[in-house]
Amino acid sequence: MKKSLFLTALFACFALPVSAQTVHINPQTMANLPWQDITFSKTLTTELSEQQKQAFTTSFAGTESPVAAYRIPANQGSLSIEITSPVADNNVFIPSAVILDSNFNLAAQYDSSHFQFKEERGMQPNRFTAELDLTPTANQDYIYLLIYTTAQDLSTTTTVPHPAKAYAKATGTQPPAIDDIVVKHSRHGEVAVNVSNGSGTRFIGLSDILPTSKKTTSTAVGTTATTATTTATVAKASQGNKQAVTTVVDKDTEAYFNQAVKKALKANDINKAMNLVNEAEKLGLTSPRQTFLKQVSAK
Repeated sequence: MKKSLFLTALFACFALPVSAQTVHINPQTMANLPWQDITFSKTLTTELSEQQKQAFTTSFAGTESPVAAYRIPANQGSLSIEITSPVADNNVFIPSAVILDSNFNLAAQYDSSHFQFKEERGMQPNRFTAELDLTPTANQDYIYLLIYTTAQDLSTTTTVPHPAKAYAKATGTQPPAIDDIVVKHSRHGEVAVNVSNGSGTRFIGLSDILPTSKKTTSTAVGTTATTATTTATVAKASQGNKQAVTTVVDKDTEAYFNQAVKKALKANDINKAMNLVNEAEKLGLTSPRQTFLKQVSAK
């Protein structure tokens, strides 16, 4: 009974929603960008300016934004990507970011709300920062990170503590009664990216292993065509009216999820196993959850 309650709680905790993908990316445009290669555990800094703005960003950023474009190895397991944009000269570049899979298709989106403001501390300046936890699927050599700013963010400002107040706070003295500083959001700025191994909770590249249409095989006259697919029917309810939606999923894909769940549990990575289960269920697959339950119950 206790194990059953534990499993129920576990599923509730890790059934995380995925942000809607609203940015429309042209893969051909992305393929022609000059991508910078990332070296693991080394920070790569990119200077951005008005002169570097790109016209193609207007369709999804609402303005011509400079971009920082990075190519990241996808064959070294789960990733932790730290992105930092410091405040300098009362200006700051407010980042938004998208992750593209190996074919330059949109795989994940992070608007500026994902970037938290952190006050100056020690050698670290006032800055906006975010950490992306990703797991590329094994069928890719690289994934891609594109950083830009938006018209909406350029129209606002950020108020940061006056340096004298920050110093007083650090030394434990009474802060002076002076105004804080209003920082302008700008196309000018700096972006620093650091990639290291992590325990990614967002899977990148699933579209590359999923069929876009039902597979068929050539057959001789008089024989029946067969497919190596399984059909998962997902019922959706909308304002009391139910509509059946049918998704065709390749059996190899189902096997991929089952094996990946087993591998994650063998490594005691419950978080990763649960995210795999959640991704599988979005496709209408139920066996990965059963695999998860069976493996956990056997321990």
